[in-house]
Amino acid sequence: GTASARNVTLKTNVPWISIVSHDAGGDREVMATSQCIGPSGTLMKVPLKSDGDVLRPGDSTDIPIRIRTSGGGRQEFYMLFRYELHDEDGQSPPTTPRFRWLRKMLNVPVYPSLTMTASLQPSTWNKDEHILSIEMTNYRSDRQSQLDINMDKVCIASRYYKAKALECQVVSDSDERQPVQIGWQERMTMHYLIFPVEASEAKYRLSQCCHFGGDNPDTAATSDDSLTDFVCLENAHERFKSAIKAHTEEMARIAAEQENEGQPRHVSQIRRAKSALKNTESESIEDAADNIPHHPTSIASLCPKKATEGINLICAWSTNGSANDERVHGQHHLRQLAVRPRRKSKGCPLMVTARHKSHVSHNFAIGPLHAEIEVTISNRLVEADVTFEFAVERQPGFEFIGAESFKWTLGGGEELVVPLMVDIPRSGVYNLQSLRLTVQREDVEVPYYFPWQWLVKVSDL
Repeated sequence: GTASARNVTLKTNVPWISIVSHDAGGDREVMATSQCIGPSGTLMKVPLKSDGDVLRPGDSTDIPIRIRTSGGGRQEFYMLFRYELHDEDGQSPPTTPRFRWLRKMLNVPVYPSLTMTASLQPSTWNKDEHILSIEMTNYRSDRQSQLDINMDKVCIASRYYKAKALECQVVSDSDERQPVQIGWQERMTMHYLIFPVEASEAKYRLSQCCHFGGDNPDTAATSDDSLTDFVCLENAHERFKSAIKAHTEEMARIAAEQENEGQPRHVSQIRRAKSALKNTESESIEDAADNIPHHPTSIASLCPKKATEGINLICAWSTNGSANDERVHGQHHLRQLAVRPRRKSKGCPLMVTARHKSHVSHNFAIGPLHAEIEVTISNRLVEADVTFEFAVERQPGFEFIGAESFKWTLGGGEELVVPLMVDIPRSGVYNLQSLRLTVQREDVEVPYYFPWQWLVKVSDL
């Protein structure tokens, strides 16, 4: 054009763009990601490298960005640029800035690549540790051949937990780390140990729990500092949409109450107002504890100090190519995986372990065997009590002696040890796991059965 431009901003409809920034000044944990402005994660300032941050007529500048798509099929990508006209005469700027707009709409085809699912299970060895299982499947379909995907890194972003890969999962003939490939329609499952850190070490960390490839820079397009960019942008965007939805519902509720003004309030309206007041008070108390100001798109917002139960999983991958333009670098992530829920749990809120001998020899000529077993029940919820019924179901091959059925309430993080005796009349292999826990969830009793086995082998002398 014929006019100089300055103060260029970009608004998108989805958090797909991350502007690469090499400015290391300030505390990156609390700074905005990708030059973002505001809480949406889709409004950002475009840095101009020209003189005085002004783009003059006929000039051009290259701005490195990274793009990560989401969803599938053809996606509509909307970009709206706004820039301010710059006065070259050196006069004082006008009281009202003069803005111009540029709109760009793209139809982006998004092909399947990698699917990633994760599950967390309490460790039966240590109650504070958990086993993270990650399952990755290659569904790549953007070309006809060379559909392998190279796994580069698996990282955990958290403030209160660390992670490390379990040993002997990737077998290699040499001592050096070799790149791991997932062929087309192949599936790979990796297991990691999640363990808490000390309270004095509660600071943000990016645990690189598995680095598959070597140190070749061609296999890693992103550094550890930029691995969290897209997950921070998505986290801010989802929170922004949730806030907008809650605000819209609240305004609709207020409008409906104004229409019925002068009439007595319904019981449901009174309960809703009380619950909203309690939530506001609890949020203000938690926010006061985390008094460090930070941007909504920052790492501190992704891993706040008040959220002690979640981790963020990031998986970086790449593809092979004969030229740089054919190489594809991708990233998948899962946000806020609950390690130890605070108040609610989708599954069973109780963890059950047992201590017993796995092999016992006994002379059955003098009578049946009496074997000891200790059942430990732990409350996985940190800040909520759990009321449950303990019951041992009878089995035809053996009998339990002790407290076979009772009700109990465990506080947050507490555990209960139940000693039992097993009466076994003859030799053989027995599965002592006959436990049923019925948890009281509000007004509903939910029974839980457990799939693992507590095996004991009994030999006759």
